[in-house]
Amino acid sequence: MQSDPLDLNEMNPSLLWSAFRFANGVSTRNRLVLAPMTNQQSYDDGVISDTELEWLRMRAEGGFGILVSAASHVREDAKGFDGQLGCFSDRHIPGLARFAALGRASGSLSILQLFHGGLRSPRRLTGVRPVAPSEVQLDFPGFELPSALREGDIEQIIADFARAAQRAQAAGLSGIEIHGANGYLFAQFLSQATNLRVDRWGGSLENRARFLLCVVSAIRSVVPQEFLLGVRLLLEDSSPQRGFDIDEMLQVVEWLGAAGIDYLHVSSRDVRSGSWKYPASGEANIKRARAALDRKVALVAVGGVRTLADAAFALGEGADLVAIGREAIAVPRWPQQAVIEGYAPAAYPLEPRELERQGVSAPFLAYLRPFGLVADLEDGGSR
Repeated sequence: MQSDPLDLNEMNPSLLWSAFRFANGVSTRNRLVLAPMTNQQSYDDGVISDTELEWLRMRAEGGFGILVSAASHVREDAKGFDGQLGCFSDRHIPGLARFAALGRASGSLSILQLFHGGLRSPRRLTGVRPVAPSEVQLDFPGFELPSALREGDIEQIIADFARAAQRAQAAGLSGIEIHGANGYLFAQFLSQATNLRVDRWGGSLENRARFLLCVVSAIRSVVPQEFLLGVRLLLEDSSPQRGFDIDEMLQVVEWLGAAGIDYLHVSSRDVRSGSWKYPASGEANIKRARAALDRKVALVAVGGVRTLADAAFALGEGADLVAIGREAIAVPRWPQQAVIEGYAPAAYPLEPRELERQGVSAPFLAYLRPFGLVADLEDGGSR
C-alpha cells in the first residue's frame, strides 16, 4: 500500500522530510527528488564519468531522497546531447553500478532516466539521419528533416528500452524513468503536430499513445515488481499549435496508471502552472493530474521550486514527491538548507567558481550559460 493521502487542507511542510512508500513497497527517506538535468558530464561513449558521479554524490549527501539521472539514451543513434549518459550497451553497467552504490551509501534511491531524442538526435552526434513518427518540417535551430519510422523500427526501439531497463536493474539501480516530455520521441508520437501517421501508431489518441504504453508494458514484463518504473510526461505545451491538449494528456495519465507505472513525473516550468485551455479555472495542472491518476500511483511535481513554500504548495495540490532542479545546481544541500527559517537561495547568475564548488564541471557550465545561470566577465562576474 502507498502512504496515506496527504491532508490537503492542513498542509505541513515537514511532510517533505517524511518517508514515502510506493505501492510496490519501495520506500524513500523523504519526498524530495533531484530532478533529471542535462549536464553533459559523461564520456563520449556514454559511460558515466567520475565528475558526474561526484555531482550525484554531493546531492545524495545533501539529503535528496531520490536521485534521477540526466537523460540516458537507449540506442547509439538516439543521442541528443554532447556528453550524454548512455544505457545502450552492457559496457555502461559498471558505471551505473557506481551510481547505484553511491545512492545506497547515502540512503537515496537511484533512478536512471531513459531517453530517445527522435528528431532531436542530430546527425553530428549519431552519424545518421534523425528519425521521428513522421517526416515533418519544424522551425528550430539545427533542425534536420527526419525520416519516418517503419513498423519494424518502432518495435526495435520498444525492445531497446526494455533492454536498457534490464541493464539498469542489473546495475543495482532502484528504477528507471521514461522521458516522455520536452519534445523528444515519446512527445513526438503523442503530439498531433509531429505524428501524422495513419497506421496503428498515429491518428487517434489511443494510437498516438500506443508507443509509450507499449514501452511501459515491455519494461514491466522484464523487471521485478520492486524495480520502480516512472514516466515523465508533458501535460500541455505553451502553445496549442504544438499538438498537446490537456484533456488528451489526462487520458494518457489514466492509461499509464492502469498500465502499472509506479510514479508519474509531471514536466512543468512551474508547479503553479494552470492550463491555457482553462485560464479561468485557477486550477494547477498538477492537481488535474492527481485527479486523473490512480491513487496507488505516486505523483512527482517539478518546476520553479525555490523555497519550502513552493514545495509545500505542490504537496497541497496533490503531489506526493517534489523534484528540485535549478536550485539543486547551486545548492546540493537544498533539503538541509530549505528548513532554515528565512532561507532563500542565491539569485542566478552565479560566478563559475561558485558553481564549480558545487560539482558543476566546465561542460556543464557551458551548457548552463545560454540559460543565463552563469555570470561571466561580461556579466560582471569573474572566472
